[in-house]
Amino acid sequence: MTTVPRITKADGTKEYFESDKLLDSLLRAKADRKFAEDIVDKINKEIRDGMTTSQIYERAFDLLNSKSKKTAMKYSVRRSILNLGPTGFPFEKYVSEIFKAKGYETRTGQIVQGKCIEHEVDMLAWNDKEVIVSEIKFHNELSAKSDTKVALYVKSRFDDLVGQKIKLAGKEREIKKGILITNTKFTDNAKEYAECVGTFKMISWDYPKSENLFDLIEETQMHPVTVIPILTKKNQQDLINNGIVNCMSLKDKRAAMKALGIPDSKIDEIVQNIDNLCIPE
Repeated sequence: MTTVPRITKADGTKEYFESDKLLDSLLRAKADRKFAEDIVDKINKEIRDGMTTSQIYERAFDLLNSKSKKTAMKYSVRRSILNLGPTGFPFEKYVSEIFKAKGYETRTGQIVQGKCIEHEVDMLAWNDKEVIVSEIKFHNELSAKSDTKVALYVKSRFDDLVGQKIKLAGKEREIKKGILITNTKFTDNAKEYAECVGTFKMISWDYPKSENLFDLIEETQMHPVTVIPILTKKNQQDLINNGIVNCMSLKDKRAAMKALGIPDSKIDEIVQNIDNLCIPE
């Protein structure tokens, strides 16, 4: 009788290894199904009780990278977003650039008058049809989740803001809806609450089933700059400090990279990485 190994999650809790979850994550990264199944088979043979989710991820990444660097980079996006931290400001800028790629104009860190009080809004996004206010929650750990308390707090803020008029780009516009966005996940209770009240939208890495954060990144090809494997931690932080948070915006910034001390040969390789990953097929 085969015993299913128990693996250790990022928060220290243990759970039985589910190979189907690993296969799904590989397929979402556009891995060839046969190769993805081969990777799962190899890891199934290697896995032992107590292995961490990080160790499993690193093994899967190495196997993917041996065949397709592009697929390996796509597989690493979720963890690469963590490297936009430790503060949440770069993630707010990153999300705003995703919305810009979807045709919105955006502003971050805005003070907006509600019906009762002023609110600091992480992101305002607008087009000809709507104005969106967004609360953006960044977590440094994959195991961290936004819970019901967060959803309740955010809903109360959105209730005070939705319906208010605000002047944007020389025109008075009405705030139509609010979105709570996080880079990790929501608790089941938070999702149940949001679906019940139905007055605001929540977006996490894998929620809702469509138009979640992963889908938005795939749609816009706005991958975080931290996904490029040859960038050192210092390179990444220097770029983030200079306001460069996605790889599409990095492609045409050779002078900025050179000013940060990145040699020409490495810049060429970085641009090749961007062409491989970030330019739509």
